[in-house]
Amino acid sequence: MISTLYLIQFIAFYLWQITSASNKRQTPTGFMGYAFMHKSQTRLVGAFLGLLAIVGFIWVWGVASGLLGFIVGLMAVGCLSVVIEPFQYLRTPGVAVIYVCGVLLERFL
Repeated sequence: MISTLYLIQFIAFYLWQITSASNKRQTPTGFMGYAFMHKSQTRLVGAFLGLLAIVGFIWVWGVASGLLGFIVGLMAVGCLSVVIEPFQYLRTPGVAVIYVCGVLLERFL
């Protein structure tokens, strides 16, 4: 459950990051191209996912711990996204492998 909430939070942060005004990349194709062309819709989806993540953290851990977990997670996924994005490592297979490993660790530990 927690791994899923952090994945949702990561996707929300990444959607806001790729639609920022300081993003100077050329327009890609596929989903990323759609996100570049429709920035307001992409930001709305990112805001909804962020709200979903914060509600999930509060539901799992309570108000104070949930808010703190959300803030700490936001700093972690923000750092991860900003550091790894220039190397083009954030692709669906890589994120999926990290997510599956996180879920397996969460289930067995």
